[in-house]
Amino acid sequence: MQKRKKLNVVLLVIMSGLLVYFAITFSKQQEEINMIENQMKVLKDRIEKEKAVQEELLEQQNIIETDEFIEKIAREKLGMVKEGERIYVDMD
Repeated sequence: MQKRKKLNVVLLVIMSGLLVYFAITFSKQQEEINMIENQMKVLKDRIEKEKAVQEELLEQQNIIETDEFIEKIAREKLGMVKEGERIYVDMD
């Protein structure tokens, strides 16, 4: 009978130890999961911002590639004129 009680106590100690071990392991894994989820959220936000920047740059590229924009820059920045046009300069 006493052997049986000792066996029960030993089993209880082993089971308690395993329970504590599993609780600690679960807690650490949960912390890692939370950390990874936070990193994923930050990265998703960054991806969304980068997509918005990319979209804006594509719009600018489409505008820059138009003949109207090229002509405007040629006139304003480079002082170019179309063939047959006359330039009037205000002398005041």
